[in-house]
Formats: sequence, structure tokens, C-alpha cells
Amino acid sequence: MESYHGVLERAVRSPGHLREQLCRSVDDPGQWLLTSEWASLDAVKRWRADPDHATLVGPMNACLHDDRWTGVFEIMPEGARKPRRS
Repeated sequence: MESYHGVLERAVRSPGHLREQLCRSVDDPGQWLLTSEWASLDAVKRWRADPDHATLVGPMNACLHDDRWTGVFEIMPEGARKPRRS
């Protein structure tokens, strides 16, 4: 948790950072989900390319499972998905 707070403190000062959310699994308290929202794809790419990023996330990543993965997702506007027909 301490390592997450260090990453969070730096992330909130990064241009384009909007918000973070840390979630803990109810079914498996050893599993966590971290999401962050950015103003643009360029903003998150700059954050990930920042040389301090790897140093900051290193201690946090050391606590993670080997099966972890990261990805960049786009938030779709409401109504963008067509409803399925029965």
C-alpha cells in the first residue's frame, strides 16, 4: 500500500491525470485492480515513458502476481454500443 501511495502522489502531478481507483477483490483479498483515467492517450503515454515511472512502480510491481497484465483502454461514450437483438 505504501508503494501505491508513492506512485499516486507522482501520478496526480502528471499533466492529464484525472483520477485513480484502487480496488481489492472481495473473493480473493490478495488480488487488486488499479485503474487510472487520463485526459488523453498521449498523456498516459507520457506518464508511462517518464524515466521516473519505472523507478516508482518497481516496488509496487514486486508485490504483484506473475499473471498480472496491464492495458490501455478507451472509455466509450454512452450509447456507442449497439444493443444485441434477441
